[in-house]
Amino acid sequence: MFIWMEEYLKHSALNFGQVLHGLRHFLSHPAADRVYPRGTFHHAARSMRIRSARLGNDLFFALIPPHWHHTRGELEGMTKTPLKRWFEYGYRPWRFTEAGELRDDLSSADKRWDPRCDD
Repeated sequence: MFIWMEEYLKHSALNFGQVLHGLRHFLSHPAADRVYPRGTFHHAARSMRIRSARLGNDLFFALIPPHWHHTRGELEGMTKTPLKRWFEYGYRPWRFTEAGELRDDLSSADKRWDPRCDD
């Protein structure tokens, strides 16, 4: 039962981090940059549409058990990383590589970015 709870908490931490990241940058999104100039009403409106959909999705997945949509192997991989780091992966994804390591150079990092920005 302890492992199940650990997996649930770490998964929720990741998704709540994504929720807070989305709220923090609600009016600006990198995908909106390709369509409208930053700082305009249309940019903010497009950003809100993108972020609203993702906020709902992230909140939903923060609440449901990860066992419903992740494989046993994915869940076992979650236990090797501390809870705080899972939250940081969601809240500050631009600071990490795809392997989960801290990036050495953050000089060109866009703090609004998350892994789904390129969808």
